[in-house]
Amino acid sequence: MNIKRIILRYQNHSSVLKATFWFTVCNFIQRGMSIITAPIFTRIMPTDEFGTYSTYSAWENVLFMIISLSLYKSLMNLYVRYDDYKRVLSSICGIELLITGICLVFGIVFRDKIGVLLGLPVPMVCCLLINFVSQAAFQAWSIYKRYIYDYKMLILATLVMFVGSSIISIMTVVFISHTAFARVISISVVTAVVAIVIYISVFNSGKVFFDKSIWFFAIGFSAPLLPAYLSEFVLQSSDKLMINYLCGAGDVALYSVAYAVGSIINLFTNSISATFSPYLYQKMQLKEYEKLPARANQVLLLIGVILTGIMLFSKEIVLIFGGYKYIESTKIIIPICLGVFFNYLFSFFGQIQQFYERKRYIIVPAILCSILNLVLNYIFIKVVGYQAAAYTTFFSYALFCFIHYFLYRKVCREALGGRDLYDVRGILAISIGLTVAGMMVSFLNHIIWIKYSILLLGVLLGFIKRVEIIKLIKNVMSK
Repeated sequence: MNIKRIILRYQNHSSVLKATFWFTVCNFIQRGMSIITAPIFTRIMPTDEFGTYSTYSAWENVLFMIISLSLYKSLMNLYVRYDDYKRVLSSICGIELLITGICLVFGIVFRDKIGVLLGLPVPMVCCLLINFVSQAAFQAWSIYKRYIYDYKMLILATLVMFVGSSIISIMTVVFISHTAFARVISISVVTAVVAIVIYISVFNSGKVFFDKSIWFFAIGFSAPLLPAYLSEFVLQSSDKLMINYLCGAGDVALYSVAYAVGSIINLFTNSISATFSPYLYQKMQLKEYEKLPARANQVLLLIGVILTGIMLFSKEIVLIFGGYKYIESTKIIIPICLGVFFNYLFSFFGQIQQFYERKRYIIVPAILCSILNLVLNYIFIKVVGYQAAAYTTFFSYALFCFIHYFLYRKVCREALGGRDLYDVRGILAISIGLTVAGMMVSFLNHIIWIKYSILLLGVLLGFIKRVEIIKLIKNVMSK
């Protein structure tokens, strides 16, 4: 197929399909740059410095949720209620700028005490606070762009923010200082510049900073869910913080490399979510439920296949990512991968609860499972070491997903007269199949000829079924 024919086919596609493709590219860039650049940083930065950066990233995730109140997560619910999307976005950016700006001033005044509390150098604390202001703008603005399927400016902003910051941080770490701070300051400067442009553009377009009804709805929607968002963070990232306090930055680095390998799938899940979440909300709003079961199964099957490949070749991926000094982390990639799957599966049920604003159904299980995860981590990390965190997190994710399934069924009975929006038997079959595959891989992972025979068989089967596979991927990524 020549280039002209490819261009012609692209031009003939609908604007929605073009947007879906570019949103996928944006998500690969946004989530993938840290994975792509990880092999560089693990080889240049000392293990302790890489661990310090991983700790910084974990704190950034949790504190951003607290400080911003995660108000941007209310945008899709607001778009269901308000037709003036620009005004909604401008109002949300207004309240986010106010909140994060106040915290920036407060944090700079008390930066020394905050640095001691977080276990981070003071300069990195200042970068952390600046990033909160920047991320608040980008998160809200990117959700708006995805919702209206406007991809051109999002591509540009994504390239500048993530590719640009990655290139500059690599140059800074290589030529100036092999430290975590050198990496952090580079990212902070680039994201701040992009955020300033976004704020100016949003306020110029929406022409409003304060809208009482929008602000009150956003706070009323997001603030009660903050414990649930924090609990999800506990399940996702608290293991790194606890390993840092109980074992040290070196073990954080080992765990972080393993977690990065297992989270390669997030490149796909985040790309899929960027299109599936608006698709789900719009179908629910129009009461068009028929396609949801098949689409959900297709998504989960694709994710399961990719995760199986990651588990099977975990040793090789670790060698690429971190080199031989991180090879010890290979043994925990299987439970990490299974945990990632159940974490994504939970979102299928959670989005239905969120659409119908059943906040208590989201909050209670999240808090209970996060507390369980903290307790199990504290007990078993002290006894077994950092490897225990992978297994306790996998168990907590599985339990979290199991509880949310029953609450999802309750929502369906209350709001839809008992109608099931997903194919539960299909989801169960995929979940069991992936778990069994993980158990088998743990026994076969060291038998080279079996691994590469499976790879050869998979490539052959993929070639034979290429038409069906391409169709499956198009179905997953299309509106």
